[in-house]
Parts: sequence; C-alpha cells; structure tokens
Amino acid sequence: MRTDYNELAKKYDLTRKENIDTINQFLENLSFSERTNILDFGCGTGNFTCALKRITNANVYGVEPADGMRQKAIDKNTDVIFEKGNHEKIPFADNFFDFIYMTDVIHHIPDIDMMFEELNRVLKEGGYLCIITESHKQIESRFWVKYFPTTVEVEKQRYSDIPEIVENATKNGFVFSKIGTTDANHKHSISQDFLILVENKGYSMFHLISNDDYECGLADLRNDYDKQVEIEYSHGETFLWLKKPFKD
Repeated sequence: MRTDYNELAKKYDLTRKENIDTINQFLENLSFSERTNILDFGCGTGNFTCALKRITNANVYGVEPADGMRQKAIDKNTDVIFEKGNHEKIPFADNFFDFIYMTDVIHHIPDIDMMFEELNRVLKEGGYLCIITESHKQIESRFWVKYFPTTVEVEKQRYSDIPEIVENATKNGFVFSKIGTTDANHKHSISQDFLILVENKGYSMFHLISNDDYECGLADLRNDYDKQVEIEYSHGETFLWLKKPFKD
C-alpha cells in the first residue's frame, strides 16, 4: 500500500511541528550566518525549514516532491525558497549548500545510492550532511509498539539500519563524522496531541498496517489515555553526521 502524501498534507500540520531539540543539535554542531546555504531535503510542509530560517537568518531552502506538502510550506514563509525535487533531481547547482539535513525522510527514499550521489553533488566540499532517523533498536523501543506491534516489522522493512546507511554514504563520496542519539528514559501518560496524531494517522506507518490492527491498537490507546496510564520507554532518534571531504 502506497502512502498518498498529497492527501496526508491536508492534516499533516494538525499533528506535526518542528522539534526545537533537533534544531538545537544543529546549532550546537555548526555555525550559521546570513551567507550560509542550508537545504532541508524532504522538507514536507516546511516546519523545520521555516523555524531554522527564523532562528539563524541563513539562506534556507526546502526540496519536497509532494505538491500538497510543498504548497503548505510556501504559504508559511515567503523568505524560504521551496522547490519541487527528489532523490533523483535536486534543482540546485553543484557545490551550492554548506549544510544539508533530512528529518525522518531517508526511509521514504527508494534508491539511497542515487540520493547520496545527488546530495554529494549539491553539497560543498567540507560541508556537512545530517540524517535524522531511527535505528532498528530505536524502532523496537517506541512506546506505541505496545499498541501497534505489527508496525515494528513494517518499519524495519522501510528503515535502513545505521550501518547500512553509513556504508551507502561512504560508497558515494561521504566520510563518517559522528553519531549522536537522543535516547533517554521517559515516563509520562499519553498526551492528547499524540492521541490526535494517531487518530489522524499522522505517521505513515499507520497506513501500512491492517485496519484491524490499527483499530484494535487505537482502542487500547484511547483506554490508557482515559485512565492516564503512565508509559515508560527510552525511545529517541539517531543523528548521523557525514561530511563531504575536500579534494586532494
């Protein structure tokens, strides 16, 4: 079953916002100025793109293949340039960007080798690429696996594990820089925002499991929400930093 991202765009912003902790990771690792060119690859509706522009005042660009997503991004900020593009064609010149990032995007890419070739082309020598994704271990640690266990195998099929991503990146001209994770111990009850996200199938994985599995999990989730059951988990994300080396 394919996910229709133009249809998903209609309610995407009901459930998704930029994560300031992610942006802080960028700010802690890199310096930005008004001359810095930044690409949000697979920018969706532009939440991170617009926030990074507002905070850094750098030259921030977004590339997104889904017309519905991209139009929502364009409507948010006229100071950010949003272009149609994908892993096969990024509509910018060679060696244009100082920094490229993608948040929860790589598992949507059908040809990772082609993606890395194209990202390498538009990134300057000495520039950095940051891929925010989840390892297979992190997928298993998601708290909602309790309600939707069939999402684990669905997601492992979509998500390349970290060693595989590094191997593909280095094969296509990048060098490994470092890995960071946001794993931490959490304990809290289910929020109304998360319940709304699930009810709106705000994660594409909910479109990839059976309707029976989805409805059963949603019923259990609502029940624990009503009872304010506390959930304990350690789920986080992986920040994979890669660099385009200078030529000898």
